[in-house]
Amino acid sequence: MVGAAMTKSYVKAMFREIGRSKARFLSIMLIIFLGVAFYTGIRATGPDMLQAADDYYATQKLATNSVQSTAGLTKQDLAVLHQHRSQIAYQAVKYLDINQLNNNQTVRVAEVPAKQRVNRLTMVSGHLPHKANEIVLDQQARTLQPHLKLGATYKIATTTKLNKSFNRRTFTIVGFVNSPRYIEKTTRGVTTVGKGTLDYFALVKPGTLTQKVASRIDVQFKNLAAVAPYSATYKHRQRVNTAKLKSWLKPQAAKRQAQLQRQARAQLAPQVRRVSQLSQQLPANSPILIKAQAQIKQAQAKIAAIGQPTYFYTGRSANPGYSEYHENTQRVVALSTVFPLFFIAIAALICLTTMTRMVTELRIQMGTLKALGYSNLAIGSEFMLYGGLASLLGTLLGVGFGVNFFPRFIAQAYGSMYNLPAINVQYLWADILIALVIALACTMGSAAIVLRVDLHSTPATLMQPKAPKAGKTLWLEHWHGFWRRLSFNHKVTLRNLFRYKQRLLMTVLGIAGCMAMMITGFGLKDSIGDISVKQFNQLWHYDAIVVRNGTQTTQQRRALHRQSLYKNDLVLKQSQVTVERAGVANQTATLSVPQRPQQLKKFVVLRNRQSHHAYTLNGQGAIIDEKLAKLYNVKVGDQLPVKLGDHAIKHIRVAAIAENYVNHFIYLSPQAYHHIFGQHPVYNGNLVQFKHHGQTAQNQFASDLLKTKGMLNVSLLSTEKKNNFQMLDTMDLVVVIFVVAAGALALVVLYNLTNINVSERIRELSTIKVLGFYDSEVTMYIFRENLILTVMGIFFGCFMGDWLHSYILNTAETDSLMFSPDIHPVSYGYSALLTLAFSLLVMWLMHRKLKHINMLDALKSVD
Repeated sequence: MVGAAMTKSYVKAMFREIGRSKARFLSIMLIIFLGVAFYTGIRATGPDMLQAADDYYATQKLATNSVQSTAGLTKQDLAVLHQHRSQIAYQAVKYLDINQLNNNQTVRVAEVPAKQRVNRLTMVSGHLPHKANEIVLDQQARTLQPHLKLGATYKIATTTKLNKSFNRRTFTIVGFVNSPRYIEKTTRGVTTVGKGTLDYFALVKPGTLTQKVASRIDVQFKNLAAVAPYSATYKHRQRVNTAKLKSWLKPQAAKRQAQLQRQARAQLAPQVRRVSQLSQQLPANSPILIKAQAQIKQAQAKIAAIGQPTYFYTGRSANPGYSEYHENTQRVVALSTVFPLFFIAIAALICLTTMTRMVTELRIQMGTLKALGYSNLAIGSEFMLYGGLASLLGTLLGVGFGVNFFPRFIAQAYGSMYNLPAINVQYLWADILIALVIALACTMGSAAIVLRVDLHSTPATLMQPKAPKAGKTLWLEHWHGFWRRLSFNHKVTLRNLFRYKQRLLMTVLGIAGCMAMMITGFGLKDSIGDISVKQFNQLWHYDAIVVRNGTQTTQQRRALHRQSLYKNDLVLKQSQVTVERAGVANQTATLSVPQRPQQLKKFVVLRNRQSHHAYTLNGQGAIIDEKLAKLYNVKVGDQLPVKLGDHAIKHIRVAAIAENYVNHFIYLSPQAYHHIFGQHPVYNGNLVQFKHHGQTAQNQFASDLLKTKGMLNVSLLSTEKKNNFQMLDTMDLVVVIFVVAAGALALVVLYNLTNINVSERIRELSTIKVLGFYDSEVTMYIFRENLILTVMGIFFGCFMGDWLHSYILNTAETDSLMFSPDIHPVSYGYSALLTLAFSLLVMWLMHRKLKHINMLDALKSVD
């Protein structure tokens, strides 16, 4: 065996090999860097975004529950909650929704609680109101009205009736804030005034509003303080907590009813006394007395008819943006399950090829070391050290870059939508360990696989050059008519391609994998972008949804028809139903029953997604959306379990499955509805078409219509469409990352494989240069092969891309959203052109290298 001094020399030789082959070492390190950076970065993005939300909710003490009542909330309700203060923190909020007549914006004016126990505000600028004439506005107000600044005057100008609800209506703006109730920047929820949606909120000192009861009580259960939002544990505890809250406040409904009746009797008492005095002064048959007594009886009947108020309990999911943020993080998490693994698999493939080439180049050195008495372990350790060091450095750099760049970039893209602080980067050690193991397996494992034969060969065998691969007759040569027409250069190209099948396979697979990832990236952009285009332009042909408290009255119909925007409408019943089945998460769907089913096609297109065959409603069953059918695994003719309000579950026969991308819908004819639920539908809504689509005019339409008695809400599709496009535009930025990363990997793969190809054939290329080939001809000698391999990789990459795109869509979809499964032809074109561009760039770099080949050194004998 060799001595210690020789061992030191051998270690030096190992590091000299790294210095001699810097390009190879750096290429392995770069491939590992890209794979690890992408894997760890994308894997960390979802958890980082969720952690940022978790920290924000905890810091701002976001309420876990909210309680509202049709009769307001009293001190007695608060007293009940105070008895359970060991389990909860709570605060009452007074607010009033108004429509500002001077700018047609809907504002929620709320009183700031004296002490913010829950839903703590974040000051953007200024301070909270200290005086009665001071007001603080939502940060969104500054976006909608840029003239609103600190120190400016703010005036409440609404209807005469609502103006009386304020003790003061002129204020000085002293601050701008964000509320944890509204993490989404633009959406502030729905209301029953104005256009039906809130634009922003305003905060004033207590005592500004004249109302005596609270509008809402926000509650935070202490047993959820350390539980991650959106988790299964949170949802389970939340259900239990909500049940507790309901049980605590359940007796209050009867008490509040009795209180309201006492108050009404107290207000009526003076009038009763006057009538009693009047009865002593006038005859019993006096018309005045009879009329007064009738009024008293009527008032007493109204008092007796005062029913128990209804209490409404909502969780965080009712807050605009709360659930949507989770859905967006889940999309990123879904993308991180397969895309990075596919990415790193391509890196492993290229590492195998690179290490194979390295072992081939160092055969003579291995034979010499064997002859000197070095063990197989010592000889193999050089390759293990080489690959292990490249993997370790690539992993360290990849983790440092990936974990710090990808989550920040993606979160910043979403930052344009949400009022959340910047994320804090966290290192997920399980994923980092997995990445390190995969990286070491890519290099050290590849080396072990390649060395398994050579290390068992004799020194004499290893010290001789490896015999060239024997030539064989290609199957193309049997196609004599085709083969005879080829030039000499083309014949050589084809022979070289099919002679080295391993190189062909590796190159085609590498290019196909990168091509597949680029197609997937562009395909995701297509699938996401098509949602709004298909849903709002092709399937829905109405502009607003009007909701009433019952059947349409003559007054309501006239109010709708006299609107200047009005073009056409469809009267229908709309209500929310729950689809329930064991083993599947409950889904909320909109049940729609048009009064005239034959008119529905003018407003909603119900068609098969693939054939575009149109469906019509009949009395035989329901038309449901495709995503709902997929979730519950139902086909035409199957039964779907549906629960309407407090009614028992009904089973609806599925008559057709229609194309739909956003939310869930069930369409029934009036006959089918009556047959299933045993009652006639109450047509409480209208789908309305507009003559034109100016946003100001639409807001005015909603505002005017809601002034009509019995009108509850007007939802504008332009608002929903705007919110959808904003979310989808953000997803586009995420997709760009995947395309750029796949492109970078494609460039590295092509460069590495081409470099290996040139290195393996350096003697061959030097020979043809000596024979008089020009530099451009020598480059074309290689480029023709690369071009064919690139085209083959592009061809097979299209099929791989289709599969990968389909797989990711199925994992990235949320329960209430369906992506369009189609990839646009132009996306295949972009991916192919990018791959070709990378191939041309690599060949340009190789051309510069080939021009400077040292032919004398390359042609020296290796014997």
